[in-house]
Amino acid sequence: MKKTITVMIVLFSLIANLGANTAAVFAETDGAKTPAITAAPSIVAETGVLIDARTGTVLYNKGMDIQEEPASTTKIITGLLAIEKLPLDKVVTIDAETPFTEGSRIYLMEGEKITVRDLLYALFLESANDAAVALAVEMAGSVDNFAVMMNQKAKELGAENTNFRNPNGLHLEGHVTTARDLAVIAKTAMENPVFRQYVSTYKYTIQPTNKQEEPRYLYNTNRLLYDNKTKVSVNGVLRPAKYDGVVGIKTGYTGQAGGCLVAGAERNGTELIAVVMKSTDSGRFGDSIALLDWGFENYHTVKLVNKGAAAGIIKVSRGAQRQAPLVAKQNGYVTLPVNQTARQIQKVVKTAEKVKAPVQAGQKFGSVDFFRNGELLGSVPVVSGETVEKGGIFSAFSGLDKGAVKIAAGIGTAVAIAAAAVGILLYMRYQNIKRRKLRRQQRALRIAMDREKDKLYYNRENYMNR
Repeated sequence: MKKTITVMIVLFSLIANLGANTAAVFAETDGAKTPAITAAPSIVAETGVLIDARTGTVLYNKGMDIQEEPASTTKIITGLLAIEKLPLDKVVTIDAETPFTEGSRIYLMEGEKITVRDLLYALFLESANDAAVALAVEMAGSVDNFAVMMNQKAKELGAENTNFRNPNGLHLEGHVTTARDLAVIAKTAMENPVFRQYVSTYKYTIQPTNKQEEPRYLYNTNRLLYDNKTKVSVNGVLRPAKYDGVVGIKTGYTGQAGGCLVAGAERNGTELIAVVMKSTDSGRFGDSIALLDWGFENYHTVKLVNKGAAAGIIKVSRGAQRQAPLVAKQNGYVTLPVNQTARQIQKVVKTAEKVKAPVQAGQKFGSVDFFRNGELLGSVPVVSGETVEKGGIFSAFSGLDKGAVKIAAGIGTAVAIAAAAVGILLYMRYQNIKRRKLRRQQRALRIAMDREKDKLYYNRENYMNR
């Protein structure tokens, strides 16, 4: 009987624990239960990643750090560098080598004069390899020099497993990157409004040039922007390639790289970037749609801090003013499951207490960190909202607290009183010395006069006795 009771107790405990574990899949949010994240999609691509474009949070990962050839997705960094370094109205004269670039091109001619703006449209829409070379030569003098520039920029952005060797992505041994690195580069590129405008454009016309009598009509190779006719397989279901909310950004395809695509889309304030590499020509579009669908179904971006929001003050010693306001440098976001809200996020402001002048507006002095259940989800830099110059001689006391100021004031008063007392004593001593000197002079005069009187009296006696 005891054995039977023991077994029943054990079974009851197991059932209770099973129920507890099942309930743990859900999280309470505003009185409702949040369903677990749905199963991630299966994609054709050998590697891929899905990130939140605002926070950089990785939502999906399939071999995202495996190096692959990026094909024309390389042009993301080429175009970004051109936008940062060249005026859009600058006229570029095509050299003798650029027209011989292979692959997709707009057939630039030696001596042709064309603006940076038109070359960028050719780069992003038609994926023109000759336009990429023309921009590279204009910026760095040669393709090899530009490759150095590309890799420096990639490292600055945090792309650690990337090695670019040309500006267009044509097959070249050692020209490799990863899905994660492409996502990192794309995230920064899409924060540039000029870049964003180019990659979201469907068609553009380059007007005749000094070497080309006819206009060049350009159409974007990214079917997600416009193509309702072509059907692609998304999790086994045929769907139009056009995707609602798409904002760019760049296609790529070579025989060695396979189908590559960096795709961005925005819905209801949430923007995602999907990267797929080593897929098929049509598979890259279906893969990207599957990842974007899954991301929007399961996650959303929540804004926690507005750019310029007050974040306290910082004391400034030896400054023209005693303190400076602190503000958030940029908007602050976190990525959360769809039914979770900002209520579950703890914001912690960490700043320096005191700093020595001068202080520059925009100078970093801390951060606003976002935590959920002790886990750091993200942060925003906290910077000075004003410039504080060095102060005058009395600014040395500006950074002291009230108690210290009182002590300093007391010491100053005591010193002043002591100095005044010393001054009075010195003055009195001076007056005493002056009076003594005057008395000595008066006494000496009296003695001299008395001697003169004696002398006259003596002479009178002699005169009378003569």
